[in-house]
Amino acid sequence: MYKLIKPVLSAIAQILILLIGIVWLLDSGAQAMGYSWQWERVPDYIAFYEDGQWWPAELIDGLIVTLQISAISLFFTLLFGLVTALLKLSNSAVGRALANLYIEVIRNTPLLVQIYILYFVIGRLSASTASLLPY
Repeated sequence: MYKLIKPVLSAIAQILILLIGIVWLLDSGAQAMGYSWQWERVPDYIAFYEDGQWWPAELIDGLIVTLQISAISLFFTLLFGLVTALLKLSNSAVGRALANLYIEVIRNTPLLVQIYILYFVIGRLSASTASLLPY
């Protein structure tokens, strides 16, 4: 029984020692800088009390938006991945070629380059296209 508990206790002790060391380093570094971190202001950005009830503040609103964007991104990522995998496994030469093209373009370009293309190229394209619309 002790042989089973000993590795768990050892791992817990190591994690605690590591956390204590990190906290000590952060605290001593903050004191050496002489900067007042003003942690007392943080709760105002988490929630506030108004009209007899608690309301979420900026940090909670940002967390909710981040989780919503993550959920939407996860859905579309799974959708694109599933469609690409099915096209890659299909008997259609065109489907396999489209899947290979998509995989090669996405996997062989850095994420920063993809973001720049989305922002600078496609962003300008949609603005110029919208200016040609009759309404």
